[in-house]
Amino acid sequence: MISPKRLIIEYEDGSRKVTEFTQLDNQTWLELSRSGLCPPPPKKTLDHYVLMRWKDGWQEVVGISKMTAELWRYYTLERTEEVGRMAFDVAEDYPLLFLVKRLPRQIESLFLVGRKGSKGYTLEEKRAVKEGDKIEHILYDKKDSSPCERAEGWVAEIKEQLKAEMKKKGLTSEQLLSLDDHQKLQAYFDFAKALGIRGMEKQEDVYGFIQLMAENLLASKE
Repeated sequence: MISPKRLIIEYEDGSRKVTEFTQLDNQTWLELSRSGLCPPPPKKTLDHYVLMRWKDGWQEVVGISKMTAELWRYYTLERTEEVGRMAFDVAEDYPLLFLVKRLPRQIESLFLVGRKGSKGYTLEEKRAVKEGDKIEHILYDKKDSSPCERAEGWVAEIKEQLKAEMKKKGLTSEQLLSLDDHQKLQAYFDFAKALGIRGMEKQEDVYGFIQLMAENLLASKE
C-alpha cells in the first residue's frame, strides 16, 4: 500500500480540515490502520520491554530502547500522594527511570524481555525509610536480591499464554511474524486484549512486546 500523505476531515457543510499524516501521533495512526484506511506506521521493535503485573491482575508494558537493561531498584515515594520509581541499570552513567502512578506499591511482578532472553522479578516491601515529610518504600534492590521461583513461573506462564492464543488462530511464531502488516497488527491487538496487556505510555509498546516475544519463541523453536 502507498504511504499516506494527508488526513482530510470533511464536515456536513462542506468545509474541510487537513493535517499531514506525519503530524499524527502513533496511537491515532495505529487506529486508522486497524480500520483499513492506511498501512501501519513505521515500526521499530525496541531491545527490551517491561511487563508489570499488579495484585489486582492489571498489566501494563513499557519499552526500553537500550541494548542492556536490568532492574536495579524499585521503590515508592509517599508524600501527599505516592509515586513508584522503577530504575534500570542500562550500562550508562545513570540508571533509566520510569515513574509508576497506578497503585505503585501494588505491583507484584515485573517481566523483562529482551532479544537475549527474559527475566522475572518479584516485588515485595523490604523496608520503609521515613525522612521528613516523605516515606520511601523499597520493594526491590539489586544489592539484596536473589532468584525467585515465583517470578520465573510467571515468565513461563506468559509464554504459554501467548502460545495458546497463537494456536487458537492456527499460527506458529514463524507464521505470525510472516503475516503482512495489517494482519499482524490485528493479531497483536487480539493477543493484547486476550492477555490483558495495556501500554503504560503508548500502545505501540504492547505490539512491540508481543513481536519480541514471538521472535524469541521462534529463536528458541518453541
